[in-house]
Amino acid sequence: MLAGVLIIGLPPAQVRAQARPNAPPAQNVEANIAGLHQRLQITPAQEAQFNAFANVMRENARAEAGLPHGPPPNATAVDGLRAFIQYNEVELAGLKKLLPTLEALYAALSPAQEKAADTVFNQGAGG
Repeated sequence: MLAGVLIIGLPPAQVRAQARPNAPPAQNVEANIAGLHQRLQITPAQEAQFNAFANVMRENARAEAGLPHGPPPNATAVDGLRAFIQYNEVELAGLKKLLPTLEALYAALSPAQEKAADTVFNQGAGG
């Protein structure tokens, strides 16, 4: 979680697959942010837009970290679906918060950076 994100909008299973094993969520999001900064070649003039985007990524990661990523032990099918819905509702709310900051960042990018962003975000935050 984008969560995460992507954290940025990746399905939870893909976010977990890209996460470093046993790394706390805060480290994963910071690694994703650093990777995005590097891959997009953010300039000093773009730092404010990038930082706003990165801050929402961090908020989303904190919100998703407190949720179970799967059904509880001995869960019924109903419990499992309820947990899945709860996680996805939080993820969707986070994506809705992330969109305006991505739009602002994207508007500040050069054409070459836009192309890099399209590639990165279409692959997922971890690339």
